[in-house]
Amino acid sequence: MMFELQKGAVRLGQWLVFESLDLRVDAGEIVSILGPSGCGKTTLLRACCGLERLEKGVRILDDEELQNATIHPDITMLFQQPVLYPHLNVSQNMALGADTNVSKAQKKERIHEVLDAIGLEGFELRGVAGLSGGEAQRVAFGRALMQEPKVMMLDEPFASVDVKRRLALAAMTRTHLKKRNITALHVTHDLEEANTLSDRIIHWKDLIVDSQGRGESVDE
Repeated sequence: MMFELQKGAVRLGQWLVFESLDLRVDAGEIVSILGPSGCGKTTLLRACCGLERLEKGVRILDDEELQNATIHPDITMLFQQPVLYPHLNVSQNMALGADTNVSKAQKKERIHEVLDAIGLEGFELRGVAGLSGGEAQRVAFGRALMQEPKVMMLDEPFASVDVKRRLALAAMTRTHLKKRNITALHVTHDLEEANTLSDRIIHWKDLIVDSQGRGESVDE
């Protein structure tokens, strides 16, 4: 699905984070927004996902205009820190992303398939407290895949792991996004990560300038 933000503006208290911002991610495209911490990247993602209210502007999913500050079932978000429930094991955390209308047997099979795909085969009964940072983020990503989203927002999801594992996770994520034709918007401050994951990179300063009618994105 194509995702678009048209003339978007977000204000947090007295701070206008951005205004008149236009952003389009074509169906199946992975776009990274590159910028330093604190510049507004996460706020942009939250607004695109529906977790933050737009002061102005609209979100478009294909030809559908989305209601402001609401979460659409076809859009999911992967956060910087994996949001896992410590009282649930890996399989139970994964199950939270599954369709509630499928049978227990179908859900179990689907969890097994996704864990196998992300390199965590046999982790079903593991407690999440004992997972490494990279393993925990894989579980969070797997749970997002269980939702079968059309669009995924990724908020620096590899920031808590070392560089080698970060790039491996970025490559794995790209593989699964492309395999499932999931449209993705990813924010990071790491150019190497952006190069590994995305089809196109937009520098935050150029995105903001572009919203005023100048500047352009960068293809990598």
